[in-house]
Amino acid sequence: MRIILTTILTSILFASNIYGQITDSTEVKQIIYTSNSNKGKMIMFTKQQLKAKPDYDKGYSLVGNHKFDKAIKSLKRAIKIDSSGNCGTGKNGIAYSELGYAYTRLGDFGNALFYLDKALEINKLIPEPYLGKSVVQMQQGKNKSALQTLDSLIKYIPEYAMAYVQKGFLYKSTKKHELALRYFNKYLEIIKEQNQEQNSKALVEKVKKQIKELEKKIER
Repeated sequence: MRIILTTILTSILFASNIYGQITDSTEVKQIIYTSNSNKGKMIMFTKQQLKAKPDYDKGYSLVGNHKFDKAIKSLKRAIKIDSSGNCGTGKNGIAYSELGYAYTRLGDFGNALFYLDKALEINKLIPEPYLGKSVVQMQQGKNKSALQTLDSLIKYIPEYAMAYVQKGFLYKSTKKHELALRYFNKYLEIIKEQNQEQNSKALVEKVKKQIKELEKKIER
């Protein structure tokens, strides 16, 4: 279980920014600001979203430094300014997801689930809240619910490799070795297709080690 939680919590903080609905709230009709994204596309923001960005950036940085109480205050200020949770990131709902993550790290699962669900209510196309929610559910001993959450992630973002590796670790923890092996191999397949093997080298090596262990157990 410790491996699963560590992997998921790490992936939430450092997840890729390429997923998400861009400015899909009703506030989009008021857009007058634009910014270039890292993929060269023009992303438009509302005045509120740009105004909320400094507080969001501060909160995100504080989360990265494990100062979760302070991060929560900054993220809530950002959301108060921009209820879409976009906060100049180009990803609606992401500020709610970060809040949920901070509460998870503090062990406040009630608030964690509230904000993670809010993030998914706003935007089903970002992976972070799914991963965060599955962490909380596993810590609560609700493995079936955690699997359902990861299944939802795969449904909406089938190319998101971390969903498969998390399912692999979860199945391994419940001694469903064949299923764990299937999802670990699926993770490696996607990483290879996306040419991300080098960027994900540490986790790839960990998964390969898990596969070898599982294959030995299945052969017995």
